Amino acid sequence: MDHDVEALLYPYVTTPRRVALDAVAALEGCPAVARVAIYGSLALLGAERQNDGYADVDLLAHVEGDDGAWQAAAALRRAMPLRWHGRFSDREAPSGRHWPLGEAPFHCIDLGFVSGEEFDAIVRDGLRGHPLKAEVVIDRAGVASAGRPELAVCSDDYEFTHALYMATKAMKGYLRASGAWDDLAAAMKDLEAAFRTLVRRPAGAEPEDVLNEMRTLYFALMNERLRYGGDG
Repeated sequence: MDHDVEALLYPYVTTPRRVALDAVAALEGCPAVARVAIYGSLALLGAERQNDGYADVDLLAHVEGDDGAWQAAAALRRAMPLRWHGRFSDREAPSGRHWPLGEAPFHCIDLGFVSGEEFDAIVRDGLRGHPLKAEVVIDRAGVASAGRPELAVCSDDYEFTHALYMATKAMKGYLRASGAWDDLAAAMKDLEAAFRTLVRRPAGAEPEDVLNEMRTLYFALMNERLRYGGDG
């Protein structure tokens, strides 16, 4: 297997936390950002943290002002150029899933921008009915200001974004030996179909880049199966 492909398929266990902290540092540079929480498996501290190299990067940001979310999103893009961004099913842009340039497709950043009241409620009560373990890594007074910057790589797309997320999830499951090859094959088929219907591509976005990388990883795993037989 090609060394670069192998590095993408088998990332260091420290990689997700590094990506999360890089995003936190970018958000810290925006005055509108009052608080940021890392939640999920990366929020656990010390010996309690049991994430692997495929862990999700989940962030929640409390921003001040009507334009605060857009200002924070611009700060993130300045520090971490993106190749794709799409929205969540239940939250509008600029919240959403962010695929940074130069990182494996497993390490998308799920980032929601919320008000102070919503931040408190989510940290206290959980998200979509699920309790959260959250680590608040920025806690300060945010500064509201007018001005909504133009964002590169900011999309209202959901279908391709969701298919890409599900394909990375299926690939993670297969690599963790907790998911079936057939599930990954079906998710890749859905991803290809979603890409064919992607009609609006924001300036600077490179959906072909992340799709081609997913194809490369998928075919590398397929060759491994053919070489060693089955799922071994």
